[in-house]
Amino acid sequence: MKIVIIGGQRIAYHLTRSMISKGYRVYVVNKNASFCEELAKRFSAVVIHGDGSKKKVLDQIEFMKNDIAVVLTNRDKDNLIISQMIRRYYGVERVVTLANDPDNIEIFDRLGIHVAVSPTILLAQTIQNLLFVDEMLQFFPMEEGKLAFLRLEIPPTSPSAGKKLKEIVLPEDSVIGGIIRGNDFLIPRGDTSLQPQDRVFVICDPKVQTRVVEALVGA
Repeated sequence: MKIVIIGGQRIAYHLTRSMISKGYRVYVVNKNASFCEELAKRFSAVVIHGDGSKKKVLDQIEFMKNDIAVVLTNRDKDNLIISQMIRRYYGVERVVTLANDPDNIEIFDRLGIHVAVSPTILLAQTIQNLLFVDEMLQFFPMEEGKLAFLRLEIPPTSPSAGKKLKEIVLPEDSVIGGIIRGNDFLIPRGDTSLQPQDRVFVICDPKVQTRVVEALVGA
């Protein structure tokens, strides 16, 4: 799994440094030749000089479906086109983009693209939320069938929507490990209330996962 950063300069620079320091493989695509040269000298990242809106440039990245793409151009139209290309041609679902105009957030959201409005801190937080799943997978031997890892989105009609966690009856051998609300990652506590569109991460015995889904999402 790698993180691909397309466009941007100042944000791309700091984000590259941040993600490499956390041990992730980073690819950078940028049209600015001098910026690419500087980045290649400073970091152990794969740097590609080119236009990220061109498929022949994106083909050089050799995307995997579990990669994370971060699109940072200064034009929302370009960000939308690039994000859609990455999802359509390479099957990458985890795409984060910078919305320069807050009025465009709803459009990105409807198309299933994760949006970060403010620069480096919020982008890094959004990416870290997406990486939460991968980091959890490294700790639990689910390939042996001992644990199930569920990522559930709470619909408005869910029996758990609006309830505090301590009011929700979950089966034994199940625990809520985290909640993503918008761009925020919440550590679950008894007084934490679930809201529609929350994404809830649950670790449980495979035998009870159907009951977990019924309790949180509904039958």
